[in-house]
Amino acid sequence: MNYETLDTIADAYVPLLGVICIVLIAQRALVTDWAQARKGVLLLIHGLIVTYGLMVLDYQLGIWPAVGLDYSTHSAIAISLVLVALFMMPSLLWPLVSSLVGYGLLMLYQNYHTLADILTTGAVVSLLIFPVGYVLFRPKKSSNETA
Repeated sequence: MNYETLDTIADAYVPLLGVICIVLIAQRALVTDWAQARKGVLLLIHGLIVTYGLMVLDYQLGIWPAVGLDYSTHSAIAISLVLVALFMMPSLLWPLVSSLVGYGLLMLYQNYHTLADILTTGAVVSLLIFPVGYVLFRPKKSSNETA
């Protein structure tokens, strides 16, 4: 495959993840599981704010360039959407994680970012999104359970 074909594949990955998240949220809404649909929307919004908020902060403050790196918006949005999909449907763990690893390898092959760019961006984004997803989606304790 040539560079342009691989670039097209890379460009399609994030929109596909976005569609998956919207379908998972819509699926919950269609079966009137409003609580789960609302949690999905909230986590999606939070992920977008984190992803693009960090992008703006990095642009304004030069956080990643200060240590010789580049904030990877590609990685940030992909990780954000994968986390939303995983909290909505945990059974998708291996397909989503595998696709994310493949996307990372493709970004490296295409020279979009370095491994350090991807890993540092991924770590920061995950640390800001995962705890919110955990709080939103953690199982509620029944009144019979004791602490």
